[in-house]
Amino acid sequence: MVFLFPLPSEAELAAFYDEAYYGPERKKFLSLIEVGIAKFTSAKFDSLRKLLRPGERMLDVGCGRGTLLRLARQRGAEAYGVERQAPVGHSVPGVIYKTLPDCNFPGNHFQLVVLWHVLEHLTQPTQWLHEIYRILKPGGWLSVAVPNYGGAQANASGQHWFHLDLPRHLWHFREPTLERLLGSIGFLISHRSTLSLEYDWYGTLQSWLNSAFGDDNHLYSLLKGNSREPRTQDARTLALAFLLAAPAFASALLDAARGAGGTLTFIAQKPSQETTR
Repeated sequence: MVFLFPLPSEAELAAFYDEAYYGPERKKFLSLIEVGIAKFTSAKFDSLRKLLRPGERMLDVGCGRGTLLRLARQRGAEAYGVERQAPVGHSVPGVIYKTLPDCNFPGNHFQLVVLWHVLEHLTQPTQWLHEIYRILKPGGWLSVAVPNYGGAQANASGQHWFHLDLPRHLWHFREPTLERLLGSIGFLISHRSTLSLEYDWYGTLQSWLNSAFGDDNHLYSLLKGNSREPRTQDARTLALAFLLAAPAFASALLDAARGAGGTLTFIAQKPSQETTR
């Protein structure tokens, strides 16, 4: 288990989740990138639908800009979200701007809880997982995803790994660590994967650029539309990214094929009443 020490206070952390982090009016990336994110989100929701029975509730913990939440509601799901900080000037329908333990949801309330790339941000991840277990119905599901600290991408990149993301990422999980953590709370793991096309290809590409060319996440700034580097540097970064895009995609697929991809995704179930000890 790898973690940031000392852990920052909640007040210190708040400074790293400003409007620049979420994007002005919750638009984080350039328009073309946003279209791609929407496609990935749609595909992920389709994979979750089989876990969500008609008329049952879902909760997106750390819902960010509400991309998944809006999609789920558009498709008829009773969906809610939790996010630490309200956007400036407007809100997202269905989102509660509190920490999860402060929401005081009833027990056995949700059929599905989504926890995508949030656990690593929490000062008390075990407390939040216990709360998720409490509010899930018996037989309900948790979908959790985190960067894979035990993957090839992290091992090869070291301090240049894109998903290290200090100081926002406080905890870094390997597959056995996350499995033991979920099991200690009572969850039964039904599926695991180390492949995320949305995260792994780009994570590999940006980590290569950081490691080999000292890019310092410059490409990421370009995709968000807020690069402050000279145009010649922007052009160089884009050219390198174009040349490395296909090899990075192939590398991400090969890593995942041998169980060493850049993202850990687990589907875990709260046992039914009949099997609860």
